[in-house]
Amino acid sequence: MKLLFFIRNIDLDNRTFGWEGAGGAWVHELVFCRTGHGELVGGRAKITVTTGNLLFNPKGRLVAREGPMTVAQVLFSEELFSPSVHMDREAFYVLGLIKLHSRKQNLIALSKAGAERTASLLDAMLWEFQNRYRGYSWAIRLKLIELLITLMRDSQFKISIKGLKPLSSSRIQDAVLYLNTDYMNKITVDDVLDACGLSRSHFHALFKQETGRTFVDYLSWLRCNRAAELLATTDSTILDIALDCGFNNLSHFYHVFKREKRVSPGRYRRHGSQERDAV
Repeated sequence: MKLLFFIRNIDLDNRTFGWEGAGGAWVHELVFCRTGHGELVGGRAKITVTTGNLLFNPKGRLVAREGPMTVAQVLFSEELFSPSVHMDREAFYVLGLIKLHSRKQNLIALSKAGAERTASLLDAMLWEFQNRYRGYSWAIRLKLIELLITLMRDSQFKISIKGLKPLSSSRIQDAVLYLNTDYMNKITVDDVLDACGLSRSHFHALFKQETGRTFVDYLSWLRCNRAAELLATTDSTILDIALDCGFNNLSHFYHVFKREKRVSPGRYRRHGSQERDAV
């Protein structure tokens, strides 16, 4: 098994994070604050980081306050998991939830128990990575999955995006999770069928039964909800928002958004909360 994983401890005064890899592999970065406190500064935003906090895919400069910070840095690729293995499908599900959680902010302020457990798991992964005894890659993989579950189960963990709820069909839950985590990219029915392992006819019938929407309607609804959030909270152009939310062109975005929200994107942005209350 190829080990797409790296871990180390770093003492820092200030350091830039935001790993950018080559080759198309989707690599995630975790930065766990072991001791000290400071701020992650990126653009106009500042996020306070203190002992026990975890950053998921941070982008910006982490600046220590009142002395150095000690952090654990973990890089891992989703290719570390195999979607053909049931346990790994569960790991993908948990990772997807964490990705949803971190869309609005990449800081996870863990509970005391969660922070202690995370620190212990990182220590164990670091030991395996440094010593590399027989089977170390599998040991790291299992501990990484346990870390993801620890994060999801923590009392401070909250999903910040509406529309993701437990469904009676685990296959449709897989499909919904796939759409929620990848809606900004081009998605076909075949892509979702690969993710949930259903036949085309069974998928369409079960998806409508479970979600109350067709596949196309659900994807449009999801993209429009995200676009509405960006219209209300950012100064990005309507074209940029449309492209960022998975629409191919501006005219299609206007048509779908007005059908879903009953107002145009421009009017939604201008009238803000009044329009949101109306829809």
